[in-house]
Amino acid sequence: MNTKPMSLRHRDLLRESRTSIMDSLDAKHVVDHLYQDGVLTDTTKGDITAIHEEKRRERVAKLLDILPVSPIGDRAFENFCLALEKCEYAFLAEMLREAEKRVQSHTVTTGAVPDVVEKCEKALKDHYKSTYQKHYPLSWHAFRLETEKFSRVDRSDTDEIDSTPEDELQFDKKNLLLQGRPGVGKTTLIYHQAYTWAAGKNPALKDIKLLFALSARTVRTGNLLQAVCDQLLESDFLSSAEVERLEGWIKENPRRTMLMIENVDETPGVSEDDVADPDHTKHPILRYLLKKYLRETPSILTSRSTEVTTGNSSPKALHIPLYCDAHYNVNRFSPGDVDRYIDQFFKCRKDGEKDAKSLKWAISVDDCLQDIVRNPFYAVIVSILWGSRIRKPNTCTEIVEEVIALVARRYVEDPKHSMTKEKMEECLGNLAKLAWDSIATDKFDFTSKEVKEAIGNDSVIHMGLIVEDPTIREVRYKFQHKTFKELLAAKYAVTRPPDTEERKQCLRKLWSTECVSGQNYVNVCLFAAGLLRENCQDLFEAFDVNFSEMTRLEAPKCCVHDDTSRACWAVSESGHVKKTALLLAAFLPETIELDFKRRPPKPAVIRGLAEVMEALSTDKKVEIAEMWVLNPKSLQRLGRAMKCTRRVKYLKVNVTGLDMTLSNPMEEDNSGIIHFHQGLAENQSILHLTIEANIDRMDEFAVKTIPQAIQENKSIRDLHLQVYCAKSCPHRCSNKISKGFKTHCSRERNAEVFIDSLSAALRLNSTLQSLYLSGYILRHKKALELLAPAIAGHQRLRAIHVKGFSGGRGHIQDPGIEALAYVMKNTKTLTSLSIQLNGLTSVDATTESANCAIKLCEALKKCRTLERLELVFTWMFAREKLLFAEVISASQNIKEVILVWRNMNKSFLFALCKAIEEQCSGSLRKVELAGRFNAEGLGELGRIVSTSETLQDVELHGKPFCREGFQAFVDKVNESQTGFTPCRAKPIKVTMNGTVEGRLTETLAFQSVQVNLSAHLQPAEPDPLMYIPVGLEGLL
Repeated sequence: MNTKPMSLRHRDLLRESRTSIMDSLDAKHVVDHLYQDGVLTDTTKGDITAIHEEKRRERVAKLLDILPVSPIGDRAFENFCLALEKCEYAFLAEMLREAEKRVQSHTVTTGAVPDVVEKCEKALKDHYKSTYQKHYPLSWHAFRLETEKFSRVDRSDTDEIDSTPEDELQFDKKNLLLQGRPGVGKTTLIYHQAYTWAAGKNPALKDIKLLFALSARTVRTGNLLQAVCDQLLESDFLSSAEVERLEGWIKENPRRTMLMIENVDETPGVSEDDVADPDHTKHPILRYLLKKYLRETPSILTSRSTEVTTGNSSPKALHIPLYCDAHYNVNRFSPGDVDRYIDQFFKCRKDGEKDAKSLKWAISVDDCLQDIVRNPFYAVIVSILWGSRIRKPNTCTEIVEEVIALVARRYVEDPKHSMTKEKMEECLGNLAKLAWDSIATDKFDFTSKEVKEAIGNDSVIHMGLIVEDPTIREVRYKFQHKTFKELLAAKYAVTRPPDTEERKQCLRKLWSTECVSGQNYVNVCLFAAGLLRENCQDLFEAFDVNFSEMTRLEAPKCCVHDDTSRACWAVSESGHVKKTALLLAAFLPETIELDFKRRPPKPAVIRGLAEVMEALSTDKKVEIAEMWVLNPKSLQRLGRAMKCTRRVKYLKVNVTGLDMTLSNPMEEDNSGIIHFHQGLAENQSILHLTIEANIDRMDEFAVKTIPQAIQENKSIRDLHLQVYCAKSCPHRCSNKISKGFKTHCSRERNAEVFIDSLSAALRLNSTLQSLYLSGYILRHKKALELLAPAIAGHQRLRAIHVKGFSGGRGHIQDPGIEALAYVMKNTKTLTSLSIQLNGLTSVDATTESANCAIKLCEALKKCRTLERLELVFTWMFAREKLLFAEVISASQNIKEVILVWRNMNKSFLFALCKAIEEQCSGSLRKVELAGRFNAEGLGELGRIVSTSETLQDVELHGKPFCREGFQAFVDKVNESQTGFTPCRAKPIKVTMNGTVEGRLTETLAFQSVQVNLSAHLQPAEPDPLMYIPVGLEGLL
């Protein structure tokens, strides 16, 4: 991580804008964003939040003092601007950016330009104009539309996915990472920007004097500027002295120089030391990435993945986005873009209008092909194949396979070439081996001699499958497109002799045991499935072997998720989804986990997952997290699978990203989320359903559909609703509404709609037995009015669980407490209540809050069906603890009590002992307590436990026990063996675990007629608030 201080220019900008920022900003709104981005550390965040909220200006002043010395250096300025934009202080961000532009403009126009810079500029422009105007087969000219679009990845969790046009990215102002799948247009963007800059047709780069467009694939050692010169300029074009003068000018004028580096994730020569200690790396690409060299120059980095990895058998990774100002995905074609491209492709051809119309119709009736051609690369090839009267392909594999076959066939049929079909097959086989070996060894380019030696001739160069690399001056050759190389490598793997060790090893390489090691083989794996078609048995056997290895090695969850999603994609790519889904289903584990990390999955992944769910032959658990879907048809297909599957017994799914208004605002069809929940409603196998959602910014109609999944469902017994929603409209939002800047607050409205819909669904449901609710739902004012009566009136519900989120206000506030009191007072079926919160009432609890707690306890006392009570709180008021002790004493049927909070104090433990002793019905059988136990209270508990005639099981979890209390408890239990003998059918089971203050580990076990006691305690870590160093006890 960069530890250099913020630049003087940005420090001055913050100083000059200080009073304006202090007048308008409330630091509490941006602190968490800055902490998440690494601008603030735990210490500096604490320094800010330690200042009382009422002292707003002092908080902002402290923040402005911290920003210039942030551990991430100059990036703190840009991250501060981004945080302002996210938190509705865009006017402050705009003010800072405009001031920065004025400073940059002044910097750009001052100073004479040395001759070496002019000389270098002319050479670069001549190189770009002569190189990038050539028409390579399938070059960027073939599928470049007027602009590309991008989606911001490093956005707030509450921000929807939106598209940003190319001309709004401000290429010359930031360090951008552009990530995308093969063929989506990353390289074409670099070529286009370099060519238009050289031709003087790029207004966005008008102030850029030097633009270096290079590939990271060939940069291993030395100085980056020297590597740039080696790639882009003639040999010995600049002397050593000229390179030094050029470097000096760039450092003095960083905003007039720009680097565009493609394939950053394929950077060669990265060592484990580079990844383990990046601050001291000598690798030129990493030094530039980490702002150790030419740190002020703007840049564009392109990459397939987000990792730069070492090249060994157990690779380590460096996460690229950490060192970039912004991270974007390169968007695919929209459906409209596809139509425009097809019209453009066929415009000048004979019968072009007819061919374009027929191709567009063929695409419109094929869901798979609709998805495929949204990748510009495949749109090009499909158009070529269609124009050549070749049958419509069904998979990506078929598309690439057909175009290679077309090129080879035309070469053989050309009378200028004396080559037979058999010889061509041999050449393509040799090319496949070259492709496999080059991926295995990370070799990206070849000399003419190496190509001829590998193939036997230079036919593949004449065919255009191997082309001259346009990014470097030296004559070297590379595969026409990496996708061609990956398909040929897959062909090599699947044509190895069956049942041989060589074939097994090749197929195993296609599945990763670690996240980063599988990056080179992702597409090779998919193409292998496409080539094998319905014969994927040994491919999925290799998946099973590697999956078992990942489980044994306890590989990170992301590895498991990536392999599982790749396997689902392979099902789609095979083209025989029914047969291959059955093959994969046989190898999947008991729990199928997929976490997409808000990265929208390919429709092919969702199709494959849907087919696998329908093909399952044994009972499974399915967990789908953070899946943001862009295509409504994919979601409809998944909904049908949810309806049809008979083997999914447990389903956990996050549905926020299924709302197209968030995941794909340009998509007008938002019916996919309805189909998905309808599928859940009609499912007949799911017993346990967990739905996660942040409904604050979701579409109102989408919010309403969530509870409908259980409205008429006949199978679900256990429902978990982990739903986040705001209690009411925030103050800033109310101000905007009052001033006319907004018409309404969706947060408050969505909460009301959700509770209305959930209440209606519960009234119509007749099978639910257990309900889990997040505290956010219950704390809303409508919970008492609508939801509580619906829960209390449910005829089959046996258990209710309420859990707060770990962050923010963890209590459910007065409406939530009153709602629970209403439920427990009026229920005729509930036997179990579980509450897990930071606290029952707030720290600033009023008399009204205290009365609400009393109401809840009174309701619990009178509830005749309650048998199990679980209370888990971080902290609790002493008066509330005593109230719950009274509940135990008065309850008629309670059998099990679980109480967990920080401090099991003396007064509570004595009250609890009295409650157990005086319990009127004698129904209590099990007590479980966890916390820090008072010594006297624990001793009294030992006496009650050993003399009780009804208790059967006691579990105590010390966090920690004090040694005196532990000993007192054991002594009381021992005393009971010689004293009063209670009438018990069998000995009471007492278990003590956790920690004990002191240095020794306690292990104790004894059995008697009355008590079976076992204890195993570890030494507790010293409490920094209560620890007294050894030897100082007498002095303190």
